[in-house]
Amino acid sequence: MSGPSNYPGGFAQGVVIKGIPLTVSNPGKVFWVNGTTVLAPGAVGGSNGNDGSYRRPFATIDYAVGKCTANRGDIIMVMPGHSESITSATSLVLDVAGVAVIGLGTGSLRPDLNFSNTAGSVEIDAADVTLYNLTLTADVTAVVVGVNVDANGFTMDSCEFRYNATGDDFITMIDIDAFDDAVISNCVFHAEETAGCSEAIRMDDALRTKIINCHFTGDFTDGAIIGEGAASTGILIADNYIYNSDTTGGEVIDINVASTGLIANNRCGTLFTTAPETAFDPGSCLCLENYVANDIDESGIIVPTTLST
Repeated sequence: MSGPSNYPGGFAQGVVIKGIPLTVSNPGKVFWVNGTTVLAPGAVGGSNGNDGSYRRPFATIDYAVGKCTANRGDIIMVMPGHSESITSATSLVLDVAGVAVIGLGTGSLRPDLNFSNTAGSVEIDAADVTLYNLTLTADVTAVVVGVNVDANGFTMDSCEFRYNATGDDFITMIDIDAFDDAVISNCVFHAEETAGCSEAIRMDDALRTKIINCHFTGDFTDGAIIGEGAASTGILIADNYIYNSDTTGGEVIDINVASTGLIANNRCGTLFTTAPETAFDPGSCLCLENYVANDIDESGIIVPTTLST
């Protein structure tokens, strides 16, 4: 029997690997990354001197990105247990359009991007990039930005932001500033229960952003999801679970008054000791069936459809 295929034709009909459905059916070339000592039978350890095949994987995601071809739909498969240190804005730069980075493994075996310097960030510098099934861990106090979105069409699915120990945190987990059509879905955002993180997702002139079916928990001093600066129009924030433990002003959703779109079916809780309507500021977005509870009204309220500032 010959060795395993690296699927040069991609996954035209989709694929399930070790129980993980890969929803991104990219048709391009597949590269493998493995920085662990757990190897496939007959494989060698990860090295950027390898060819990036299943048995001869690269050592880093950043190097694999440089081997991709723009708009071909290339996939970077990252093996379970892989960890990559993010120490600067050049540690991991996704600057090739149409690339998908797919993490294999579940729980603690998911590939981890470890932020060990406050200046560390993942830079999205090309259009239509996807991150799937990765963890992003703050391993130092006050990482300025976890993921800096500087291109259109970014997708993040089934990823988790978290912190390593007390005092470790992101100031902003995802920053989308003047770029459009981002989709953040099925992700988890963990901040500490004490002040440190300003916001999980920040939008500024981020048109048609979608934030769907995510879970937010911890102390977000500005708000779990915020829109500020220039208006972000056509946004959708739906089916999220949001808990903000900040007690002095942190909102669950705080959107610039000029932003428009739909905010629907979100379940929100906060320790911010003011009226639930104040903890939920949708700007000019239409609201449908958003439930908000806090210390003042633990029974919660359904935020009115016409609520605006």
